[in-house]
Amino acid sequence: MSIVRVIFDKLKSKFLKNTGWLLFEQIYYMGLSLLITSLVARYLGTHNYGLINYGLAFVSIFTTISQLGIGEILVHEIINNRKNTGKIIGTTIGLRIISSVFSIVLIFVLVMFLNPGEIVIQTITFIQSVSLIFLAFDTVKYWFQSNLESKYAVISKSIAFTCVSAWRLILILIKAPVQYFAFATVIEGLVISIFLLIFYFGFKGQRFLFSLKTAKDLLSKSYYFLISGIFVTIYTQLDKIILGQLTDESTVGIFAAAMTISGMWIFVPYSLIDSSRPVIMSLKNKNGELYKKRFKQLFAAIIWISLIASLLITLLSKPIIMILYGEQYITAVGVLNVLIWSKIFSLIGSARTIWLITEDLNKFQIIFLAIGAVTNVGLNLLLIPKFGAIGAAIGAIAAEFISNFIALMLFKDTRPLVKLIIEAFLFKGIKEETMK
Repeated sequence: MSIVRVIFDKLKSKFLKNTGWLLFEQIYYMGLSLLITSLVARYLGTHNYGLINYGLAFVSIFTTISQLGIGEILVHEIINNRKNTGKIIGTTIGLRIISSVFSIVLIFVLVMFLNPGEIVIQTITFIQSVSLIFLAFDTVKYWFQSNLESKYAVISKSIAFTCVSAWRLILILIKAPVQYFAFATVIEGLVISIFLLIFYFGFKGQRFLFSLKTAKDLLSKSYYFLISGIFVTIYTQLDKIILGQLTDESTVGIFAAAMTISGMWIFVPYSLIDSSRPVIMSLKNKNGELYKKRFKQLFAAIIWISLIASLLITLLSKPIIMILYGEQYITAVGVLNVLIWSKIFSLIGSARTIWLITEDLNKFQIIFLAIGAVTNVGLNLLLIPKFGAIGAAIGAIAAEFISNFIALMLFKDTRPLVKLIIEAFLFKGIKEETMK
């Protein structure tokens, strides 16, 4: 057996094991989440469930800001600078903690301005925003990803979600007010941080160091992804805020229920994307043909998984809503039937990010996502007053389609990716050849 074959087999085996752990995490999360989310949504009702998700929309937007876009390049940086892993991770954590503190203050001020005198909304959002501090330590998961050892991040998140689920069940049993449900976000972030650090240092990971030089280097490389991340959250989270401002909390609750279900199944393609990232990046300068083939295989997998899942959920949307949420959420059926199809293009966009990084075309992230954000916000302002939550769903699918596919055709540098995606859809050039 040749050395090349041995190396390939080892890499393939590690990739499959890593993907398996990521799938386990998401399957466990999905199963438990289906149960807990259903119970929480039924207990809180559309109004209070809408309050929780309205607050989370602000936190999600500032999560992107506080993470500074570094996560998109971290695996690549660690793979290429193994000797400086501690400095890279430590600097990233330090930067994220600083930005998280500023984000918490800004969230509080913004929510007070938009919702003057509404103490419940202000309290819920402030509590949820504290989780940003702990999310800074989520940086460690990229070290595990770079080593195809995602099982330790999976274990950390699974333990955290189990604790959060127990917390929510206790709140339901004691009939606690809605404010206490906001602490779930903080608990999850805290537990994940603790276990990630335990596993990292258990593997004798390098000591964390903060370096201004490394900070400048990371920020210079992540700038495009920070801006693009802000645009992403604008058209994935701002719709909830606009719904809350132009309609009411119950409509936010209906939209959030549909959004939760529409995202339940994407653990499979996301696991494939996360595990493929280091493999594809490592092939860029080693084997150009295999690099392209791996990209086609990734796109083919996520596109066809998305199409099948979207069709099934569309056909079963009504019984799914009734079983999970009950009669009071029945209007979420129409929203779900529209929103589910946006996930196909969202996943294409996630895989596209890997291609832009390896091809050194990061600047296009901002352009593409700015187009999507403008589309989404414009359609939301136009359609939400007339159609409510369904208007927001239409805005979401239009934004995803335009920013993640149509926009690729506008520029010479990114048109090759359009061809690659189409060939992947048609299963052209993805067959694995036997190595000799």
